[in-house]
Amino acid sequence: MVPIRVLIVDDHSIVREGLKALLELEPDICVVDESNNAMDAMRKAEQCSPDLVLMDLKMPGLSGIEACRLIKKNSPHIKVVLLTNYEDKEFVHEALNAQADGYVLKNVKKGDLAMIIKTTMQGGAYLDPMVTRKALDRLAACSDDDSPPADQPKLTQRELQILLEVVSGASNKEIAQHINLSLDTVKSHLKNIYGKLGVRSRSQAIKVALELKLISMPM
Repeated sequence: MVPIRVLIVDDHSIVREGLKALLELEPDICVVDESNNAMDAMRKAEQCSPDLVLMDLKMPGLSGIEACRLIKKNSPHIKVVLLTNYEDKEFVHEALNAQADGYVLKNVKKGDLAMIIKTTMQGGAYLDPMVTRKALDRLAACSDDDSPPADQPKLTQRELQILLEVVSGASNKEIAQHINLSLDTVKSHLKNIYGKLGVRSRSQAIKVALELKLISMPM
């Protein structure tokens, strides 16, 4: 199996060293380079073409969110997972707008970080449960009118079930296992969901699902 090529970006050397040591314990993950700022990270992303960029959100100069947006624009095939201490709802929405594939708090368990990277590379998208809950709470507080807009996408119960799995970070294979469907059927449903939501990626689907309150996450 070809290992997942990861670029680590953080302005603190001790954090980079810790992440590198942790990830290199995984036989199917390889840290190909590291960077201490977003501008350098974008240059290295072009040079070493990693599969995934694991990047701090707040750094001096260009932020991780802005770097994510630019990396996605220039190299949409590269996955970007933001690793941060910030639980602020505004940062979560900005990250989704930038098409980040993951938003992970730095108190994540050691074993979970590798799992998140592998899930993301399998086509999943990951929002830390803490920020997912807060993002939904913010959306609930933004409007006094609980009635759905007239032009809200009409998703079937099965499509809503699959959309909830997507927001929870499940890969296509995991969705198929969780709800007892074939992988091809899951892909077909996702294609229909993307079409109804007017999106082209999982991160965009999550953003729209949260904004329109199409789903209700469990506590």
